[in-house]
Amino acid sequence: MNIQECDIMNAIFNEVYINQRELAEKSGHSLGIVNRSLKSLKNKGFLDEEMRLTPKGIEEMQKKKTRNAIILAAGFGMRMVPINMETPKGLLEVKGEPLIERMIKQLHEVGIQKIYIVVGFMKEQYEYLIDEYGVELIVNSDYVSKNNLHSMKLVLKHLSDSYVIPCDIWCKKNPFHRNELYSWYMVSDEFDKESSVRVNRKKELVSVSAEADGNAMIGIAYLTNKDADCVKQRISQLCLDARHDGDFWESALYCEDKMCVAAKVVPASEAVEINTYEQLRELDHHSNHLKSD
Repeated sequence: MNIQECDIMNAIFNEVYINQRELAEKSGHSLGIVNRSLKSLKNKGFLDEEMRLTPKGIEEMQKKKTRNAIILAAGFGMRMVPINMETPKGLLEVKGEPLIERMIKQLHEVGIQKIYIVVGFMKEQYEYLIDEYGVELIVNSDYVSKNNLHSMKLVLKHLSDSYVIPCDIWCKKNPFHRNELYSWYMVSDEFDKESSVRVNRKKELVSVSAEADGNAMIGIAYLTNKDADCVKQRISQLCLDARHDGDFWESALYCEDKMCVAAKVVPASEAVEINTYEQLRELDHHSNHLKSD
């Protein structure tokens, strides 16, 4: 199956098929792509005449079950000063709910119970999550001098059919699923000067020059077992070189001039990275953390 067919399969698996127009909206593909994909999936025996998954299709989806999630929450979040002098970024309140709690609940909604959170700065403030949600905290004691590439090094043994999630993301809709058919990295349909990648016609994430704008990098990713093995080797290699101490973990996804995973493009309004006071205010001007002394 190609990526488009995988998206159609996943959409039908998670919700009953109604019509092609609704399927196009849910999968993010055009009506033409949806029509071609449905025909191909029927010919391959994954769908029946009623556009329902066949036993072969169900078996294929069940082989691709998501195992766990890794949330990266060790860093300072310096652009949130002075708010983060009292509260780490993952516990910022948006619409009456801490960011990290919303993520955990969304993961639980799709049956993902194994959740590992890498903490560092103000780590004790996250400890209540152990009793309340059954998560496992993993401490990055080097969070002051090293970036989240080294946070990922601490969880390599868990990285397999996994979501990797920054702690400072707010998603309007649940972006997670019980099953994922391929590896991807989430970007926005809006452009950003700070982004290092853009989406090409093949849904690949290709590098852009420092002067060019790229698709805003949301940061949520999914890695299948096969791709995770390659990424784990890359992370281990990069961490051996002190020149990469300041790297984000995404540096392990690059192979020459593009990422080794597909693009997952979402509307800018549905997934927001909160890096600054202004972004928090724009998303929720009633947030209690905007009223802090």
